[in-house]
This record gives sequence, structure tokens and C-alpha cells, in this order.
Amino acid sequence: MVGYSVYQLDPGPLEPSVLTQQHTHRSRDIWDGSINMILNTRRCDGKLWDLAKKYPIHPRVLEVIELSGLYGVYRSNRPIIDRSLITSLVERWRPETHTFHFRTGEATITLQDVEVLYGLPVNGDPVLGDESIRTIGDWQNICQRLLGFIPRPEDFNRSSLKVTALNAHMLEQLQLPDLATHDIINQMARCYMFWMIAGMMMADTSGNYLKLMYLPMLEDLNVVSSYSWGSATLACLYRFLCKASQSNQNEIAGFLPLLQIWAWERITVLRPQVIAQRDIENNFLAGLPRGPRATR
Repeated sequence: MVGYSVYQLDPGPLEPSVLTQQHTHRSRDIWDGSINMILNTRRCDGKLWDLAKKYPIHPRVLEVIELSGLYGVYRSNRPIIDRSLITSLVERWRPETHTFHFRTGEATITLQDVEVLYGLPVNGDPVLGDESIRTIGDWQNICQRLLGFIPRPEDFNRSSLKVTALNAHMLEQLQLPDLATHDIINQMARCYMFWMIAGMMMADTSGNYLKLMYLPMLEDLNVVSSYSWGSATLACLYRFLCKASQSNQNEIAGFLPLLQIWAWERITVLRPQVIAQRDIENNFLAGLPRGPRATR
């Protein structure tokens, strides 16, 4: 046809001075038709919630967890992760601005969201972790002192501990007597807190190992609540969102329940119906606080 011209849609960005990483972004591959993959979601906290549901945590252990500032994570339990939703959010995440680019504008997860949804402290000392070079013998001594058991050498991978080793120890200690010593109660509380931190809040892509760098921070239980766990958790999630948004990635880790529940709260069309509270199902004790907003 004479005078016919083909209109070519520009995928953007129209102004490349801000979104400088578009050429390696996951959205570029989708536009070119070279990728159609749902991201694998990595976390290693599944058996933790199986234990908590089948064997209610001892009330004295729960009191320690409540005072630590991590109680909201335990009380909110483990939602089923919607991999398609997580993947869609990653496709709209921009590492240059640390925001999601939606058709209606930009949005992001804030420290206020972390505090309201999970009750994690966002003020206080930074969570630095302890990345000192240690031998397996050193880590065995630390685990014995803080967690109450000595893992086998084959349970370690450099500075990480197999989830199965911690799970096996906790299965042996589930029926704590009412007259259990203060040290035993604290060790069991550290087991739960360490698993929540390294296996959920700041989970990596290993899938079956827990980073031991966070364990020394739980030595003095009186100062655990003084750390800004919410800031560290959000920073870790930002890092994995940035990494997963690149074209060569097929997995994501970090605190994915936070990402999913934030999307449910902020994007109302995605929000599932709240049928009933889960307090009875999870055998929560009547005297404990109800928990943060994510418990819904």
C-alpha cells in the first residue's frame, strides 16, 4: 500500500539517563521473547513451621522470643508463596531506584511497612553479622554454647550449617520439662530465632544451609531486641530483588513473605479474602500478644 508505514512500539525507557541497566534487565528479555520463566523461590524454613505446628513451643521459650523483637515473624507463620506474583514484581523492580515501576507510578517497600506488617524493630544498632574466619572446631564450640549441641563436621559448609542438623537437634529437645534450666530455655529460643533469621528473614539461595554469621549476635539475649532487624531484613530483600531482576537469574531469596504480603496490602486487587484468624489452628497461647498485621 502506497504511503503505508510500520509503527514500532518503543519498550523504553524513553529517557535512559536514570534507568541505566535496561540492557541487562529481565524486562528486556521478556520484550525480546527470549525468556518466559517463573523464578524459583529459595528459603529453608519449611520444617521450622512444621515443628511449630505439630509441637507447640514451650511457653518459657516463647517469652524469650517475644522479648527479642522477632515475635512477629513467628506469630505470622509461613504463607504459601505465590511464585508467579513474586516473578511479576521482580519484572517491575528497578535496581537503579529500588522501586517497582507500575503503570500507575512507582512504589516500594519501606521500613514502616516492615514494622507494621511484622513488628520488626527498625531502629537501633545495625545488624552486621560476624564474618570472622573460623574453623569448624570454632563453630562447633559456638553451636554447643549457644544452641546446645555439637554439629558433625560434615554438617558445615564453610560458615554455614545444614538445616537438617538443626532440625534433628530440635526434634530431640521438643518436650522440655517445666523445670528446665534457664540455659536450656535460652538455647532452644536461640534455635528458633537463628532459624527464623538465617532461614527466612535473610535467607540465601542455598536452600538447605543457614549462615552462621548471625548466630553470635544471639549470644546476649538481653540485647537482641536492640538490633535493627527490620532494616537488615529490608536491605537483604532489596539486594535479592536487584539480583533477580537481571536477565541471567532464575531464582530469588530473601524475606519473600514480606514482599508478598506487602503486595497484598498495597495492591488491593491481589489481596486474598481474610476468611478467619489462624490463632486456633496454630495453638497460640492465650496470654501472648496477637501479633502484627501480617498475622491476618
